[in-house]
Amino acid sequence: MKRTTINFFIVIFLASFFLTVIQVQAQKSSHIEKTKTWCISLIGKSFTDISEIKNLLRDRAKNAVIDDLFSQVVLEDNQQSASMQRVALRQYFAKSMQISKDLEYKNGSQFGEVCVTLQGHVSNEMILQFRPFNIKKSYCFFDENITLKTLKLKTKQQAILQALYDYDEHLRGKKTEDLLGLAHNIAYEHAGFSPTAEKYCVDVSFDVFPAEIILFKKQEMNRKLSMQTLETVIPTDLFPYLAATVSTKDTIRQGSVQRLIDKITANNQDDILQFYLKRMDSMISANHQNGIYNACVIMANLENRVLLTNKNKIKTLYDLLKQNEKQWTNTLAQLDGILSRLN
Repeated sequence: MKRTTINFFIVIFLASFFLTVIQVQAQKSSHIEKTKTWCISLIGKSFTDISEIKNLLRDRAKNAVIDDLFSQVVLEDNQQSASMQRVALRQYFAKSMQISKDLEYKNGSQFGEVCVTLQGHVSNEMILQFRPFNIKKSYCFFDENITLKTLKLKTKQQAILQALYDYDEHLRGKKTEDLLGLAHNIAYEHAGFSPTAEKYCVDVSFDVFPAEIILFKKQEMNRKLSMQTLETVIPTDLFPYLAATVSTKDTIRQGSVQRLIDKITANNQDDILQFYLKRMDSMISANHQNGIYNACVIMANLENRVLLTNKNKIKTLYDLLKQNEKQWTNTLAQLDGILSRLN
């Protein structure tokens, strides 16, 4: 009886111990964290005060932490890593991160070097938004007025669209080509005519990334707002020239930059600058690299007195694109030229 009682207490103890371990592990895995130390040399550099040095160190270390976590959470072992490297997705990820307020400043190992160490983490809730979510749908369709080849293609497309509508009703009514781009790793099965109905049927399976869909809806909203507001503040005679420089169609953009440059006067430069700055977020969300580059080329042709009033916005744009430097080499060169004139 005594041995039985001891064994019983041992079992209870072990169960409590393992339960505690599991709970601790669950708490630890509620987020992924990263600690980063960033150093800069003060030799040959000029700063107005110590706060400027601290801000620079903090921003550099923060971007380094974001880069590491974005690579680990979003890009690593991701078959769709190429499509997930858009600036807008990284920006969305960065906004969701928590950066510790406890910063550790210290001297570096090299002469004249100062460093900062900070910690950042991203929650499991946000991580799941960048994980593939599988969707399945069975769909049947028939139209006697189209060829069999077109019927097969249209049925497959409609199967994807209907599955996306089931996932998020707010996607209904958006452009077909845009919605199809949200579906990844598409697989079709059991395609053929139904034995019970004169319809062509298919089973489709594909992955979506919740974060990509959230950004897509925000991008669509920005598009509507820009149509409602931006066009109203630009002089009617100037707007067609401005719009052409950021068009998504190559044939419209061709030669548009020089035509607009020829229209620049001392009185319309503020309007031109505001047009591009207000449109920049939506172009970044759409990854419209040609439009952003053209905008920066035009901005480089504006006078310093106009650019100085928005220097901080231009610097913010530069810092944002700098985070994915290889993708924006030519655009960054334009912005770098602008900022060097304003310093």
